[in-house]
Amino acid sequence: MAAPTPTLRNIPPAECARVLCSPDGPFAMSELTIHGRKQRVWTRQVPTFRQLIMERMAANASNVFLSSPVADPEPFHARETLTHGEAYARALDLAAVLRDAGVGPGTRVAIGGTNCTGWVLAFIALHLIGAVPVLLNNGLHVDATVHCLKLTKPELVIVDDAMANQLGPVAASLKGKGVGPIWCWTSLGHLSAQARANVTPSPPSLASVKDGLFTSGVGPESDGIIYFTSGTTSMPKGVLVTQRQALHVVISAQYIPARMAMRMGASPQEAIALATAPKPDGVALLSIPLFHVQGNLNWLVGAIAEGSKLVFLRRWSVPDAIKIMVQEKVGKIGGVPAIATSVLQSPLLPKDFELAQSAFGGASPPSRLPGDLVKRWPNLLVATGWGMTETNSTCTGSCGMEYVNKPLACGAPIPIAEIKIVDPKTRAELPAGQAGLLLSRGSSMMKEYVNNPKATAETIDADGWLDTGDIAYVDADGDLYIADRAKDIIIRGGENIPSAEVERALAQDDRVQEACAVPVPHPVLGECVGVAVSLAPGATATPESIADAVFPRLRYPARPAVVVVSPTPLPWNASQKILKSEVKKMVLAAWDAQGRKPMVDPTKSRL
Repeated sequence: MAAPTPTLRNIPPAECARVLCSPDGPFAMSELTIHGRKQRVWTRQVPTFRQLIMERMAANASNVFLSSPVADPEPFHARETLTHGEAYARALDLAAVLRDAGVGPGTRVAIGGTNCTGWVLAFIALHLIGAVPVLLNNGLHVDATVHCLKLTKPELVIVDDAMANQLGPVAASLKGKGVGPIWCWTSLGHLSAQARANVTPSPPSLASVKDGLFTSGVGPESDGIIYFTSGTTSMPKGVLVTQRQALHVVISAQYIPARMAMRMGASPQEAIALATAPKPDGVALLSIPLFHVQGNLNWLVGAIAEGSKLVFLRRWSVPDAIKIMVQEKVGKIGGVPAIATSVLQSPLLPKDFELAQSAFGGASPPSRLPGDLVKRWPNLLVATGWGMTETNSTCTGSCGMEYVNKPLACGAPIPIAEIKIVDPKTRAELPAGQAGLLLSRGSSMMKEYVNNPKATAETIDADGWLDTGDIAYVDADGDLYIADRAKDIIIRGGENIPSAEVERALAQDDRVQEACAVPVPHPVLGECVGVAVSLAPGATATPESIADAVFPRLRYPARPAVVVVSPTPLPWNASQKILKSEVKKMVLAAWDAQGRKPMVDPTKSRL
């Protein structure tokens, strides 16, 4: 006889918060006035990155921390492994070198490169001495990278060989704008002569210089990290966050599974014990960049807090990912939903491979994805959420049966954050079920945009509400649903069509691996829906067959006027989000090729 399907108890998320956030528990909250605004904070949150690193890495010194490709590109498949203790010792050495170079509390130092040991050591070392890492997107064009550096003016730039080759030739221009020297943690032998002339190898450390390394001057409201927005429509903005704002994720990441456990029938004490228990044996494949807020906070900082292991790839490749997952006994994957989808669909994954957890965000996941994952791995804990760089990642979340039961929802807010849906023009709050502009506020929101008070004031109002730019609604339980980014709404004859609505319908087709909807111009309607898809391994499809499958799932205005079936994966940016600007070029070319006339509606052609 089959085991009964687990069900959720009818306990609203707000009631869970009231019970779980008791004053004597790990989820206790306090109210503080920060930057002139009253805010809820986690009472027992670790105050600084320095304290988190020193306490947790020492306690978990013998646990394996990193499995990473070696820094130099040859030999290509060589890897290195470090324990938490070994990584801490090497970071301590680098911190001493940085201190002797004049880096201290509040000093901005840029880090740039692919996911590797050198990147992680630089990040840890900077926090040990209270500096502020400036996390460069290594996938940007050099002009955008130069913009980011001139905007933030770091006193030192530490990069890998690829970024050294990019920045070396413009070092003089950067210096003239207040940017400090460039160090490289890899060998310089294969760089261009111009790059080698302007880049310095990271100097070796001396044990004797570590005396008195940890100075005062760093607290919860001190500057912590500078991230950058994606910059898909303009140059990136620098997002400055404090130590407190960033470190909320350590407790917030535990709260969401505690709430789920309570709703599954656990007592509050059992739920808290389950969610806060140490998880040092977890092995996670990190497929998204460390400069991304999700990869940085949820994955890297999460691994430091738990004493667990991170596995890096030199570049994302499904065959390479599967090979490493088997080799390293990976139990957790995540990032953007496309990562989980591609792994799930791969015929290379052994049938008996066990996966324990999959957590994703950063893009709208197909509604079938959580169910498909749990069907393949019945014991898998699947999780999702909503957040952005400006909210320091997680703002809402759900996991387990919460998510499986509501696959389109992003979960309820974490208790230290608030959300509300307002009319985009009047800012009047809208009732449950009605879509509007999503606002958020709380102690996890960013401090400001660097050197851009105008953009800061336009994004965060006097009461602390942050304009997310997302169109969303909440249901009667308070769970959040993202309809689309405001800028990604397709307007056909006055009808608003969220691109996510179309993409989710396309994702129900087993042949589809990726889906992207974009507007195409129409002389009468203004815009029509255009789509591009890539296919799962071994699948075949024509634009007509894709349309034939998706049209019945969509309301009439949302049905695509043009469909492109790409023979290769859709283009991604460095944050592993689909580049809609590039997809739009593909779709517009097909739209022009068919004379800008909508394809025949297969649901009508059979009449």
